Amino acid sequence: MALLIKAALKLAVSRAVAMVSCSLIFAVYASGSKQGCDYIDKAKPHIYISLETTGLVEEGKKGQKLQLVMLRLHNNSTCSIVVETDDLVGSSEGDKLFKKEMSKSANGDLITKYIPDPPEGARLPMFYDVQNGLHDSPRPVNYWYGRDLVFNYVVPAGRSVTFPIRAKFFSKRAIVSVPFNYQWEDSPDLRTMGTITHRVVFSYDLPKGFYLPE
Repeated sequence: MALLIKAALKLAVSRAVAMVSCSLIFAVYASGSKQGCDYIDKAKPHIYISLETTGLVEEGKKGQKLQLVMLRLHNNSTCSIVVETDDLVGSSEGDKLFKKEMSKSANGDLITKYIPDPPEGARLPMFYDVQNGLHDSPRPVNYWYGRDLVFNYVVPAGRSVTFPIRAKFFSKRAIVSVPFNYQWEDSPDLRTMGTITHRVVFSYDLPKGFYLPE
């Protein structure tokens, strides 16, 4: 009987701790969301994608010709957002996308810190998804879902960046979207990396005749 009572008390304490933990997480997110994620231009969406350029032709990695459309992701909020890209540190394009801060460690080693600082409209190799219809799940286009390495890039508040999309998806009017999250959501104390994801979907405003017959 004593063992049963002890087990019941242990279970009750475990449930109480779990409830408190959930409450603490909710409270942290709630307070973080009230720190100033507001619209910059209140006449436009918080985060949105617009059409930049159509009819682009570029050479792919294997020498093939790629038909592309350039889109622009706008961060019209007062909070920084995080998107996923290829590894940019040390690349030729990365030199234009980061500012560097040099410091020394306690043992005298030189440390280079890369801080995302994209010029307005800078081009990113941004990861994006497509889906054929609303009832289909988004599927990766330019990355592998089961990847081991993740490279995040911060788009500061009020900034926009451009990224290429394969034009063939627009001929079928596939739903194109970019996963992102707000930088404040990735709390190192809560270890939330990868557990919170938002999605911004491109709205079709392409010129008439591009994805529909003339």
